Amino acid sequence: MLHVVLAALGRVGYYSCYVLVWLLMKIAYRVRVVGMDQLPAHGPALLVCNHVSFLDGLFIYLHAPRTIRFLVWEPYFKVPILGSLLRSGGAIPIAGEGTPRDLIRSLRSASEVLKQGGLVGIFAEGALSRTGMMLPFRRGFEQILKRSPAPIIPVALDRLWGSIFSYESGKVYWKWPKQWRYPVTLMIGQPMPADSPAWSVRQAVQKLMADSFNLRRLEHPPAHRLFVRMACKHPFRSCYIDPTPPGRELNFLKALTGAVLIKQRLQRRLGSEPMTGLLLPTVLGGALANIAVALCRKTAVNLNYTASKEAVLSAIQQCGIKQIVSSRQFRHRINIDLGSDVQYIDLEDIQREITPLMRLCTLIWLLLLPRVLIEYVWLKLGSHSCNDLATVIFSSGSTGDPKGVMLSHHNIMSNLESASQALNIRHTDRLLAVLPFFHSFGYTVTLWLPVLMGASTVYYPDPRQAKEVGEAAGKYRCTIFVATPTFLRFYLRRCQKEEFAHIRLLVTGAEKLPRSLADEFEKKFGFQPLEGYGCTELSPVVSVNVPDVEVDGFRQVGHKPGTIGQPIPGVAVAIVHPETNEPLPPGEPGMLLVYGPNVMEGYLHRPEQTREVIRDGWYVTGDIAQIDEDGFLTITDRLSRFSKMGGEMVPHQRIEEEIQTILGTPERVVAVTGVPDERKGERLVVLHAPLTSLTLDELFDRLKQAGLPNLWLPDRNCFFEVPEIPILGSGKLDLRAVKQLALNRVKDV
Repeated sequence: MLHVVLAALGRVGYYSCYVLVWLLMKIAYRVRVVGMDQLPAHGPALLVCNHVSFLDGLFIYLHAPRTIRFLVWEPYFKVPILGSLLRSGGAIPIAGEGTPRDLIRSLRSASEVLKQGGLVGIFAEGALSRTGMMLPFRRGFEQILKRSPAPIIPVALDRLWGSIFSYESGKVYWKWPKQWRYPVTLMIGQPMPADSPAWSVRQAVQKLMADSFNLRRLEHPPAHRLFVRMACKHPFRSCYIDPTPPGRELNFLKALTGAVLIKQRLQRRLGSEPMTGLLLPTVLGGALANIAVALCRKTAVNLNYTASKEAVLSAIQQCGIKQIVSSRQFRHRINIDLGSDVQYIDLEDIQREITPLMRLCTLIWLLLLPRVLIEYVWLKLGSHSCNDLATVIFSSGSTGDPKGVMLSHHNIMSNLESASQALNIRHTDRLLAVLPFFHSFGYTVTLWLPVLMGASTVYYPDPRQAKEVGEAAGKYRCTIFVATPTFLRFYLRRCQKEEFAHIRLLVTGAEKLPRSLADEFEKKFGFQPLEGYGCTELSPVVSVNVPDVEVDGFRQVGHKPGTIGQPIPGVAVAIVHPETNEPLPPGEPGMLLVYGPNVMEGYLHRPEQTREVIRDGWYVTGDIAQIDEDGFLTITDRLSRFSKMGGEMVPHQRIEEEIQTILGTPERVVAVTGVPDERKGERLVVLHAPLTSLTLDELFDRLKQAGLPNLWLPDRNCFFEVPEIPILGSGKLDLRAVKQLALNRVKDV
């Protein structure tokens, strides 16, 4: 299309070409413009925009009521036809490989336009994104405004990643358009002062992107409806694999058949209660049961079978659950008794009701009927919307009583869209899923993300069975793996290099990834785990490191060891002072706030606690973090993991890291917490696993020599040996159990 347009423009006048291009854009794209009234009708302004595709400037130019003079890479002016068009449109050439003097000349030209009252547009990233993530904003526009101060107008272009003019999949032009009248959103923000720094403008554009993702609330189908559509479109593509004996593999058609048959039998058994409990491991049957519950338009509550009985009963009571979809065999294995107030619906009983003839007839009808009839007439999914509550996931309770986090289908679908763009998930990928469905990452990413992309999933129920997990990864050629650092330690010991030979992406979360563990993993398996960050209240993914990308000679950094990566598309972050809530610049640690469509609907039956953590749409994470000039985040600690001593905040995690370094092991062998102290207000307690390489006195002496402030050093009599460090079923450190264990040990001394 681009070459046709350029040829036409070379033969007719500028204004005729303008109309022609406008018509072609209307035919090929469906553009939604929000905030055009923020553009000043008169006077100067500098538009600062993200850069996703080669048509970005054209979209803004054609929809603005005033002429905008964009800074454009100088070599484009040398391209026949294109160069004359750029000059006709008033574009300002900016030096590509020229001298600093050439660059200054370009910036001065832009300043002159502002001085004369015109509009200037600049793509502050300096290059098209090759990763789908927003690049660092260069500070050239600050130099423009020093000479000619003018309001800054932040502009965000959304949904263009994946178009044929973007670098999605590493290619431009040579890919088939995903749809006709491709949707594009142009967001224009409120004017900012001329002296706004680059990091602040970047944050404003990032927030506009999050607002744009929020506009999709009425467009996104719930995940289970997308599953139906994907099954109808690609019925014979591999969907679910169960490697446990005897082993099964289902294509999308068979998976949909199973989900529909379970749904039909659940529909007769489930009462009028809106929420349904599930007590199932990470297996194929657990995935189908979750989909079936969604097809019944029920809110799924996957119960944490690794938590205490009291925590599970609390979740059941809070949700008003009367029926629990489970497995008799699984309940016997975990030996849990939840009393007589709940009714179990066992998959074994449902399976006995389904005859081979029922399965065959359902499969044939699903294969032959048009998708519209299946979705709207047979399954009656027309009223299922993204505003529906998809799940309630209970927090781990590592710092207090478990709270029910309410996530809508909009929360989940927007997070899946963001994550798939950041991680470049393809339908050819095969995800190895070991995280439980009661874990937010397990529910959102391992259950629904493959459905979104038409990829396949290998389920394994116990992430601690490293040998079996490695065998499954090798046998089924898994390409993507998500786990926690705690579980990675198991795989480091028991898995073989060839078993992970096909893994192209290994993402860890839930706890900090020690550099030593990442290095050992890379040394053995040939690739490094990429650390990400999220929490249940955020559906859950917030940020992630991605592989570096080099396309057409440009290398863009997607990974910085020691950080949790950059915010994924559609998610905005801010670092603020924990007490004053004032924004902090790059490099200064403060409270991490997150904004976007992934922010939960709230805590179940706890409006006061919801208001405490969600302020003007921003979620207060409770994590202390800092952001660098390139937009990479680093978590330094949780606010709850500090001890206030002598008027100073002492970070537990920093002390843990130092002790782990001294011991020289990637294993988690230490936990630091604080207990009340009459003299200091609080004192530090160190719980450690049995020491093998050093004596306790040697460890204490080396810790004193590590350069930590004296206030941060625990007393010698506050080191206590424990059989093992308390860990939750999700792989996180059990902070509540650590605190109680420390209190008990101190009391016994």
